[in-house]
Parts: sequence; structure tokens; C-alpha cells
Amino acid sequence: LSLLYRHPLENGLLQACQDLGVQVLSYSPLGLGMLTGKYTADQPPSGPRKRVFEKLLTTPDYQNLLQTMNEVADGHGTNIPISQVALNWARAKQTVPIPGARTLSQVQSNYGALDWSLTTGDLAALDQASARVTTYIQPSENPFPKVDKDTGLIMYDS
Repeated sequence: LSLLYRHPLENGLLQACQDLGVQVLSYSPLGLGMLTGKYTADQPPSGPRKRVFEKLLTTPDYQNLLQTMNEVADGHGTNIPISQVALNWARAKQTVPIPGARTLSQVQSNYGALDWSLTTGDLAALDQASARVTTYIQPSENPFPKVDKDTGLIMYDS
């Protein structure tokens, strides 16, 4: 679950888990890095992520989401990265985000999201902006492996 991958909200998976008392982990809550501000049209990601990123750029909806995230971040203080907004959105949806991190500063930034929470207005603005982004990866278009090569387990659940 992420601001870009809302399928568990839309297909009832998140609600079913909550009804059953099952805690949901938000895998890739930073949208493969697309919700961090790290990538730009001039500096896109490489590999399979590049194809996903290029598709996001085909409409203004993704940039509008990033702008909303920046506005929310600015409302909570100076130097709040938008990655923390993405993590707090996942937390507000009653999930446990499990972001990736390659550096100590990324770990510290991710951990910093625990120092603050979204307001109801923030959540509404983010929900509205993220719902408009329909160019992100759909389950059927996932460029990543669908089955784990070692275990045979299905890796893309919704």
C-alpha cells in the first residue's frame, strides 16, 4: 500500500484484513522511490523502475501528488521530506510501512516520520491527490518477478 499503489484500499483487501484483526504491512510505501522526490525527468531511475517512472510522467497527476505532499510536509515544519509524508499516510491507513533504505540518512529520515502525524485535512488532501494517479503500475503490468524464484511463492498479492 502506498500513495501510488492503492489497490488494497480499492479492492477491499485492507478492510478485510482489518475486519479479521490482521495487521497489514505496507510493502514499498515509498513507491519504489517515486514518493521521495529523488527522481526527476532529468534524473530518472534505471532498470524496471524507469519504465514505471516514465509512465507516471505521462499525466500531471503524479506531479500534483508530489506538490500536495510538499504542501503537507511544509505544514509540519522545516526540512520535512516528502518521504515522511508517504510513510505517515501508510501509518494513517492503519498499516505498518516497511520502507527500504540504503544509507544511514535514509534510515534516519524514515525514522523521523514517527515524530509527527498527519492531520485529517492532510489525509483528505493526500487521498484526493493520490486517487487521481492512475498511471502507476497496475498488478497486471508489474515489471518485477511475480513468483519468487526460490520458493515459488506469489509475490504480487493484489
